[in-house]
Amino acid sequence: MFYVPEVRRDEAELTGDAAQHLVRVLRVEEGQQFEISDNRHRYLATVTTARKSSVVFRVTERLEDAGPVPDVTLLASLFKFDHFEWLLEKATELNVARIVPVVAERSERGLDQAAPKRKERWERILLEASQQCRRMTLPVLDAPQKLKDAAAVVATHRVLLDELRQGPPLAGLAVRPIDSVVLLLGPEGGWADRERELLVESNWSPMSLGPNVLRAETAGIAALATVSQRFLLAKPD
Repeated sequence: MFYVPEVRRDEAELTGDAAQHLVRVLRVEEGQQFEISDNRHRYLATVTTARKSSVVFRVTERLEDAGPVPDVTLLASLFKFDHFEWLLEKATELNVARIVPVVAERSERGLDQAAPKRKERWERILLEASQQCRRMTLPVLDAPQKLKDAAAVVATHRVLLDELRQGPPLAGLAVRPIDSVVLLLGPEGGWADRERELLVESNWSPMSLGPNVLRAETAGIAALATVSQRFLLAKPD
């Protein structure tokens, strides 16, 4: 699966670094067929031009659209970038719709200033993960936000993931296909007491992933996998 900027008159083109990667690294050649997406629909397309500066696809068939991506947002407090980037990759594979990096009190110093410089790298991680798992649409990556601002998000279910493991099991979350879910994931050092109090007072619902204390990236992946299953089992109204 390759993502293209647009499909126009049954043709799509990739240029620049994307074209060079396809030709030099993936050895794409004229006549080969691939699935492509314009971030709205999927198509079967044939490569008609394969140069280092340009790869052109000719659409031969529009494929059946996948089901809608559940409205699941991950507010992920910043932590060490190698672990955070692994979380980005796996969250994409688990069909997250939106990711918002969050600056928490116990986020490691300097990460908030370094994060904006990583945006291009992180978007490439999301792109490559989406291509690998053949998502029809890419997840949205927001700019980093302070916890107070991020916590003001509106959703049907606002779930606080906490190392204290309080609240009912997340596996029991009752969702409808039209619902929206936001998962708020703390930093490696956990939530500060005043942050936790603020979130509970703001009607965030603490929910548990089980008896063990999980690493931040593990908790994020476990929560997304659980919510994804809940949406798969949800019955239409």
